Amino acid sequence: MIVASRISEKIIQISGQDRKSYLHGQVTQDLNLLNDTTFLWSGHCNAKGKLWSVHKLIAENDAYLMLASDTEAEQSFSELKKYGVFSKVEFALSEQLISLGVTAQTTSEIESALAISFTSHNLVQFELGYALKLAEGLVQLVIEKEKLAELEGKITLTNNENAWLAANIKAGLPRLNAQTLDEFVPQMVNLQAIGGISFNKGCYTGQETVARMKYLGKNKRAMYSLFAAEQHIETASDVEVQLGENWRRAGKVINTAVTDEGTYIQAVLPNDTSEQAQLRVKDLEESRLSVSALPYTLED
Repeated sequence: MIVASRISEKIIQISGQDRKSYLHGQVTQDLNLLNDTTFLWSGHCNAKGKLWSVHKLIAENDAYLMLASDTEAEQSFSELKKYGVFSKVEFALSEQLISLGVTAQTTSEIESALAISFTSHNLVQFELGYALKLAEGLVQLVIEKEKLAELEGKITLTNNENAWLAANIKAGLPRLNAQTLDEFVPQMVNLQAIGGISFNKGCYTGQETVARMKYLGKNKRAMYSLFAAEQHIETASDVEVQLGENWRRAGKVINTAVTDEGTYIQAVLPNDTSEQAQLRVKDLEESRLSVSALPYTLED
């Protein structure tokens, strides 16, 4: 079954004569790698290398599109505008474009329903807008609001964003919120593992910290996908690990998605955490968090 839901993401449009040079100096990604068939994961950091947002970038003829959760987009929008006053660049939060998350057993099912083909690429432009392949069976659509009705009959539209969020968590795709902005360097949320950091592009805000994490082996944290039968686990909760008969703080929950099965969780933990680790939420002593295998390796 192919299911789509509106997702709580905003889209920043970045235009103007200096859009490339300005944005290139603000994000972790190399904008030269963008093209008609490629979107890029990227990060936007403060001067200390802590993330304001994890986002996806698309290049249009006269603008860049930055896709991020509502909270992350609003933070990046504010910071980009603040530091863009001396460049010929303009920023707008799009009121015409919306994002939908589409899930299915396989990507080919989605391709058939929408009459598109990713082949070996991760971005397709079609009559309704853009389709981004995030993972197998996980596709994000960016379309104009008035074209939403044209999807009816092709895919099932629902209001269940949590199913989409849970699928993203299982795929190891990072997402921050108000309680976890300005706290983690990109490698702590596995941005390098999904191709979201260029280590060859040159200078950008926060680059010194990001480079130090890679080349000096300073990073000791990583993002893990967890699952709990409980359905009342809050973002920013502390996670504890059992050491002998005692429990010790191990990290923090950064994102959750509640489903009928339980709660899917993203947490930043020590990067040597094993799948056999005994974990719980600090204030829920009876809770138990199981560690799920990530679909990529945690290389800095």
